[in-house]
Amino acid sequence: MGEKVAEGAFGRLLRYWRQVRKRSQEDVALEINSSIKHMSFLENGKSLPSREIILRLAGYFGLSGRETNNLLAAASYSPISMEQLNVRESAVLRSSLVHTLRGLDPFPSAIIDRTGDVRMLNRGWLEIIGKRVPSVHQQAHFNVMDIFLAKDGLKSYMEDWEDAVCAMLVALQQEVLMYQDRLSITTLQRYLADSSIPQDWQVRGANRLTLSGMYNRIFLPGDKPRNYLHVFNTVGSVRVVPDPVLMIYSIFPDEEEVADKWRERLQGNNYEHPLLGY
Repeated sequence: MGEKVAEGAFGRLLRYWRQVRKRSQEDVALEINSSIKHMSFLENGKSLPSREIILRLAGYFGLSGRETNNLLAAASYSPISMEQLNVRESAVLRSSLVHTLRGLDPFPSAIIDRTGDVRMLNRGWLEIIGKRVPSVHQQAHFNVMDIFLAKDGLKSYMEDWEDAVCAMLVALQQEVLMYQDRLSITTLQRYLADSSIPQDWQVRGANRLTLSGMYNRIFLPGDKPRNYLHVFNTVGSVRVVPDPVLMIYSIFPDEEEVADKWRERLQGNNYEHPLLGY
């Protein structure tokens, strides 16, 4: 997670954007149907805005999704979603994600949202994960949890797959507690209904989570059991709120010899999937 927002951050950001756009407090108050006194209180930290006012301000100042999310975070609101980004910003974001995923080949990597739904993936993912879990990868959309829980999923190759799933469920539970959005709640309930989820999933998941990921021992066909690191990195700088809340989920082998073999497997292969961006 990012650093805690400093006290008075919203007022400083509001004053900054008002001065950048060369607007007076009266100009802004008139535009968002407020009062000069209220604008003054917002800037000096005596009052906090509603989410609606923040979005009005962002529209008035012509802010991008990132800057809008910074204003929202400064006032302790959740960020806008990927679907709310305008076309131009979505194109820029998509391009940056494609370059990131391409650069991570041959290591299996996917862009996931806060509920674990996969938005994009790379060739390494299709080769290493997709071929092991074909039932999931025949779908145009899926959740990262599916690659573990499917009948032909990674649990067939993992010594401690329950702990990995429990850790992801704990991460999802925190999203539910923080944002209370319907999609997160529905997703969590769907996976908790799976009979294979351990009763003590909360304790097991909490004990397994680390700052950036977790280790798991996986036995892939044709290879010996090896340790693999599952890493979750937030898209964008940790000091600002990313345009949508997205994460890069990657799987890295402990030994370089495995990475070399994976690179060889990608050579000369053509891949097709709705979530492959290149």
